[in-house]
Amino acid sequence: MTVQSAWRVLLPLPLPPFNFLPPHGTSGGAPTPEPGCRVVVPWQSGVRVGLLVGFEPLRAGAGLELREAVSALDTRPFLTQAALSVLERVAAYTCAPAGMVLANLLPVGLGVPLVHQVRVLADIDGEVSSAVAGRPADASTPSTWQDAAALPLGRLELLRRQGLLDERAFVPQETVRRLVPLREGEGDLDGAPRAGQRRALAHLWTLGTSQSAAALARAADVSEGAVRALVKKGYAEYREVAAPPAPLTVVAPSAASSVLLTLSVPEGPLLSVSGGTRAARVLHLLPLLRKDLAAGKSVLVLAPEQTYVQEAASLLAAELPVHTLSGTTADGERLRLWERCAEAEPFVLVGSYLALLAPLKLGRVVVLEEGSSAYKLSAGCRIFIPTAARFLAAAVDVPLVLADTLAAPETLAATPARLNLPTPAPRAHIVDLKAGGWPLSADLVRVLRQVEARGRQAVLLAPRRGFSAALCCTDCEHVIGCPNCDLPLRYHRERRALRCHQCGFQKRAPDLCPACGSPGLGPRRAAGTEWIAAEVARVVPKLNVKRYDTDKREDLSELRAGEPGVLVATTACLRLPPLPNVSLVGVTLLDVFISLGDFRAEEEAYRLLLNLAELAPGRRPLTLVQTFAPESPLLRAYTEGLGEAFAAELLERRARFNYPPFAALAKVQLSAREAATAKGAAVWLAGALRTAGATDDELLGPSAAPVARMRGRYSYQLFLRTASERLAERLTPALSYRGAARLRIDIDPRDIAGFLE
Repeated sequence: MTVQSAWRVLLPLPLPPFNFLPPHGTSGGAPTPEPGCRVVVPWQSGVRVGLLVGFEPLRAGAGLELREAVSALDTRPFLTQAALSVLERVAAYTCAPAGMVLANLLPVGLGVPLVHQVRVLADIDGEVSSAVAGRPADASTPSTWQDAAALPLGRLELLRRQGLLDERAFVPQETVRRLVPLREGEGDLDGAPRAGQRRALAHLWTLGTSQSAAALARAADVSEGAVRALVKKGYAEYREVAAPPAPLTVVAPSAASSVLLTLSVPEGPLLSVSGGTRAARVLHLLPLLRKDLAAGKSVLVLAPEQTYVQEAASLLAAELPVHTLSGTTADGERLRLWERCAEAEPFVLVGSYLALLAPLKLGRVVVLEEGSSAYKLSAGCRIFIPTAARFLAAAVDVPLVLADTLAAPETLAATPARLNLPTPAPRAHIVDLKAGGWPLSADLVRVLRQVEARGRQAVLLAPRRGFSAALCCTDCEHVIGCPNCDLPLRYHRERRALRCHQCGFQKRAPDLCPACGSPGLGPRRAAGTEWIAAEVARVVPKLNVKRYDTDKREDLSELRAGEPGVLVATTACLRLPPLPNVSLVGVTLLDVFISLGDFRAEEEAYRLLLNLAELAPGRRPLTLVQTFAPESPLLRAYTEGLGEAFAAELLERRARFNYPPFAALAKVQLSAREAATAKGAAVWLAGALRTAGATDDELLGPSAAPVARMRGRYSYQLFLRTASERLAERLTPALSYRGAARLRIDIDPRDIAGFLE
């Protein structure tokens, strides 16, 4: 880089990179940071940490327009070139500003505390030197360095614009107060009465520092008075010393890693591991991971949720060096782990999406539970993390492993090497709800009573929390709705409350129908955990019935100890440790999962059914599924163990309708406080997209969203379905839209009907 080059700096804001001049003095021999290093740049009335992503030649006169960067924080890249490539590809893929992607995917290093200092070079009007700089008004030498906060309001920007200011910024050394030795023992420590003081001093010299007098006394096995005497005599004192590095959490190994594995694992740039249990899929990867570490390469293992992160890490930790990085990792430990990633010793990093950009010397990328909807970021760039993992594996040119109970159609279309683990056929019983019985069918009641008689446990999966989906008048059929959303208010009987699960609106349930005044208000036939738990307690009164959902997470220690009982829960129960004595797993209404407004609904419902085995690993409990559609091909595939054929049928259907992976799909949502504004913007944008080249086959809509009003905003949406290489070009009018409606774009949407914040 020459002095004629500007620094391209990316900030964690929804903005593209900005150009800055190198800091004053860089051209005089100071080292130039590499792309991937963190740098400090002026921002508004202060400074901000950003990421150096490249250099750009300065055009004539640009030096008069650009500001100088303040300083570089790193001597070696904080992000690797591969990570920078992933940032760029994700930004291009999601049509999101690169700064937004950086804010979403980099969990550490950009929010570090800074010491920001300034030095005034010359006067503006005399006030600077006399009131701020601490020197005479006519002095010509620079002032001393001082805290930037000492400048009067607005003075910093004025001095910057005039070029009359030096700035520097650095991360302060973190310190702690410790007891340190000052000198060796002398004559006043002689004699038997002072033996404890001599022993304490010798121990302190060995340790170097001690957290406190009490800690030193315990370590040296002396009284605290002996240590205090050392301080009083000047042999030791308390000082501020550099804080030690944050300790890294030790992952406790799981005994399950001793399972004997008999299947050989194929090699290839893309490997799909399906079937079996979560633990089996992880353990079958051990031979590959051992090989990577033996070659001096680290492995990145991504999991969709914290529970799965800990589970996978524990399974691997019995045989491999493992660290974890997720949203629960403390900030200090994250930074220390980031430094550890750049060191030579290889290890396995198991983490959430926050581990994606870790500066590892990679040998392989593994994505567990590849089809989990938890991988989809709900805000920001909205990237689906397995897609970003594919970008990372390609950037580093290492193998990618995708594991799940059912291989995703996108994975099958890429023709990977396959490892299909054996999956025992479930003991399944399908109940047709058209024959009656709600919310518990006669068959389910009969099996629950068998569970009660035999002292076993059951887990019942409910599709929603609360008592019922709505409160309805039996006389006029009025449904009490949310004032902010076109949705009924969910009924919570325990609190006698009506609540919107979208916007959070809540009110007390009325005694009379607000439309006709009738007292005939009752729950609609759409049972939640509260209703089902009440019915279970009624039909099997001797069993301990517990609820587990967002509203109520009851203590499950008695069930974990093996006490007979029933757990009524939402899908959150799949993230809990399994209960020890489960003989029945029930799905109270499968139809809710199948009928979700998404072309992936059947795939995700089938994956849900397969994952029910995780509620009782190593056992074969009866799985009872209640449904109004017992003839569904999904249920036939599940009961007969036809997962491979079902996945192939899903892929063929995707190809027939030109859905991903055979085309790229983008959802464009326009929302406004007024329905007419949202509709008008959607109609205009549809016309603009057609003018820009979108064909009728590529453009779907516009139409009102399935839930037309959400959180007080009306939304219309349209979809672009086209070849991947044409998607960004087709979206150009949407990306440049600046109308009255709020526009949101979601590439590869996982929830077609969902409202985009």
